[in-house]
Amino acid sequence: MLRAAVGVLLFASPALAQRPTSRPKVNPTAPAPAQPAPTTIAPAPGSTGPLAGSSTMGYLQGVAVDSIHGTPLVNAMVQLSGTDRVGITDSLGRFLIDSIKPGSYKVDVDHPILDTLGILLSTAPMQFVANEVTRVVIALPSQEFLAGRFCTSARRALGPGVLAGRVREPDSDVPAVGARVSLVWYDPDPPLVAGVPVKIKKAPRVREATVGEDGTYRLCGLPEKYEGKLQAQRKDGGTTAEVSITQEDGLLALRSMSVAPLPVAARADSTGKPSASTPKGAARVLGRVVNSRGAPVENARVTLNGTGASALTRDNGEFVLDSLPAGTQALTVRHLGYAPTEVTVELSSRMPARVNVQMGPYVPVLETREVVSRQDQGLERVGWTTRKRGASSGYFISPEQIEAKRATQFTDLLTTTPGIRVQGSMGRMSISATRTAGRAGCVNIYVDGSRWQQLEPGDLDSFVRPQDVAAIEVYPGGGSMPVEFQSTGGDCAAVVVWTKLNVNRKAKF
Repeated sequence: MLRAAVGVLLFASPALAQRPTSRPKVNPTAPAPAQPAPTTIAPAPGSTGPLAGSSTMGYLQGVAVDSIHGTPLVNAMVQLSGTDRVGITDSLGRFLIDSIKPGSYKVDVDHPILDTLGILLSTAPMQFVANEVTRVVIALPSQEFLAGRFCTSARRALGPGVLAGRVREPDSDVPAVGARVSLVWYDPDPPLVAGVPVKIKKAPRVREATVGEDGTYRLCGLPEKYEGKLQAQRKDGGTTAEVSITQEDGLLALRSMSVAPLPVAARADSTGKPSASTPKGAARVLGRVVNSRGAPVENARVTLNGTGASALTRDNGEFVLDSLPAGTQALTVRHLGYAPTEVTVELSSRMPARVNVQMGPYVPVLETREVVSRQDQGLERVGWTTRKRGASSGYFISPEQIEAKRATQFTDLLTTTPGIRVQGSMGRMSISATRTAGRAGCVNIYVDGSRWQQLEPGDLDSFVRPQDVAAIEVYPGGGSMPVEFQSTGGDCAAVVVWTKLNVNRKAKF
């Protein structure tokens, strides 16, 4: 016999605060579809009895669908509740479970998407009969349904979009309860007026949420299309990298992260100020860098953002970075001839992370109106504009000044900078200070907020091209330097470089 239950669409109940190991179940909100008349399976050729190979067991055959993304739900675990009968969905979402004892069972589904959503997926009880095949289609709830359940009408009135996910500790998978999750984005530019771009100063838009007891968060009131930066921060100061989020189609976006506690030694120095020391940890990442054709890229510089951890790729494109902080982090890969590439990586001390990075072609200079519109926003976001307005000391090199210099290598941009000396030969130019109060000539270099670790003397010119630079700020050593760029003792000068990769992030609307 063939028993069919086709088109069972399951819906989510409101996500309530749960213990860290539990998730609210997804239960049907509509009656189960009517069962069609049983269809007899034809006997095997030459057989006069029942189906060849008949037994006292039943069968479940079906398909699992990811309604959020409109794709099959691949590698989901489908299990008859209370039994050891399990099936795994294939690349088309299909599964088969055999040897089912006759009786009534619920069908439970488990998948990382459900973990991100913070729900359990389960059918109503289904009847299984010996020597019969039951067929079922199991689908995740729709984006509209989940968005309506996750957010109130008042919050959705601010915008129909929702961003949801789970935040955990990377080395234990314990929910990072109480962490703050923030999304920052900018509204799109206004339309052209008589063919002329309208330039207006736009403030960043922000949405924040707190991670609940079950480890999930919901950011409501978002536009349907946006590009922004997502970050999670613990109460003790531990943070993730800024994760790029792009939503171009649909109401619901999903992104889970992990955030480790801030190491005690990094929380404050002897004066009580935040320490500027490089965060360390026990995580490790192994990877490979290739070009657009899949060939290995040798001597590419791989840096973990926010730290001084860097490495050069070998002739096969492979690299290793050790002693890294755990959690959701970001790698930036640079090589002359390629646009810098940034990728997100999940790090944990429990096992090494592995990542493959494909470099893209050099990105040509954008149209002036696009650059100006995004440059102002980006320099405001990274603090360059604010520091320039309020700085009592410091020398600031603007995008217009960089463009006017028409430099052939990065250090050419600093040759006339007060307090900085550029010297060297054979293409290895070193940067030293002329005004430092302590160690003679010491200079700390920061690229996009991360301390630059020289793998070879004077290697900055090998990885940062002048056409990749958006703005620069230079500070003499001393107490007037911003705290984020101070070194131990505060006696070294600082050269802070902001690249177009960081500043001119293209918004897609």
